[in-house]
Amino acid sequence: MTPRFGVRRFLAAYLAFVLTLCGMLPALVADEPRVIIFDADGRETSGSLQAISHTAVRIGGQSAEWKWSDIVWLRFGQIENLPHEPRGSAIWLANGDRLIARGTAIEDEQLRATWREFPEWPTFALPLESVRGLSLSLPHARERRDEIATWLFDRKEARDEMRLLNGDVTSGEVSGWREGTIELKAAGRGVSLPIAGVRDIAFNPELLALPEPKELCWLVSLRDGSRVTLLASKSRVEKTVLRAAHVSGVAWDIPLDAIVEMRVLRGRSVFLSDLTPLEAKHAPFLPGSREWPMQRDRSVSGRPLRLGGRELPKGLGMHSRSAVTYDLAGKYRSFHAVVGLDNTSAGEGTATCAVEIDGRRVFEQPALTHSQEPTRLPIIDVTGAKRLTLTVDFGELGDSQDHVDWCDAVLLR
Repeated sequence: MTPRFGVRRFLAAYLAFVLTLCGMLPALVADEPRVIIFDADGRETSGSLQAISHTAVRIGGQSAEWKWSDIVWLRFGQIENLPHEPRGSAIWLANGDRLIARGTAIEDEQLRATWREFPEWPTFALPLESVRGLSLSLPHARERRDEIATWLFDRKEARDEMRLLNGDVTSGEVSGWREGTIELKAAGRGVSLPIAGVRDIAFNPELLALPEPKELCWLVSLRDGSRVTLLASKSRVEKTVLRAAHVSGVAWDIPLDAIVEMRVLRGRSVFLSDLTPLEAKHAPFLPGSREWPMQRDRSVSGRPLRLGGRELPKGLGMHSRSAVTYDLAGKYRSFHAVVGLDNTSAGEGTATCAVEIDGRRVFEQPALTHSQEPTRLPIIDVTGAKRLTLTVDFGELGDSQDHVDWCDAVLLR
């Protein structure tokens, strides 16, 4: 038996060597990561990443570079390469960015924090005025995690607020946090609380200040579930590291292998969720029923957008029956989106949706259901058009669970 085993090992090794030479084992010899680009001409291209800088991207086997302004999104790897669900702790910023990081102190009007899944990365400090809130103990259940984000973005109270692990809620003004104790001024007196008993902290929304940049930015999704908006002009790629400049002024060194996707903001592509609509209206199925106003970059329930098992950062959340209209002013060439029922809408929702250009229906999906995969719209020509209208209407079951997401809804110049 021993000689036969030795022959098998030799043949296996020889076969692997031959296959490698023939290019049949690319995973063993390819050093460059594989990427997919969707560009502002509506084309999708994939290949090995040959070069990337703050101005352009080049893919192996292609004859031309893509300027970042001509890219809608760049994805590292396949669509199955999803970011993790947020775990442990998270920080939300005024502009909607989410960092899977843990706050450790508040000093000199800055929140100090450490990355949770990248412990080797240096600690950092965020301007407190850019922080909407944080969770020190994220629940395991997705629904509970979503509830925290919804609470942070919907609250209007002009004060700081803390939710404790024992269920109590206290509010006032957070004045400091150091050495395991957080200080709160409430009703004219100071209160000290052990940080170990605090679950979530929300900051006064009236004091938030994170100006929206006017230049080209990347919305970068990391594999730990973080999403950060970076200034392209102030960021650099050095070998396998992105030396990133965040819109808050914080700098990070992010390895490229930690990045899942990069969406381009303020290039030739314009996301509908970054525009103010001419009109948005909703008519409930029954008179006096709940109103469901359109949501930007969230589902209509206020939760993250989720289609096909993915959480997506850009898009519109709508409910039947509703319509939203945008002024195109003849400035765009085409429109693209992915539409479907949000994954978090339990039950047997059914809906229809359509796209109208200057009152003319150019796309219709007559039956959206939970059993269907999300529908990727064809590239819709809007050359010279004045109005774009998205509609969501009742399906066979009225308006029950009709939470429709238009994800990555984008106009291409």
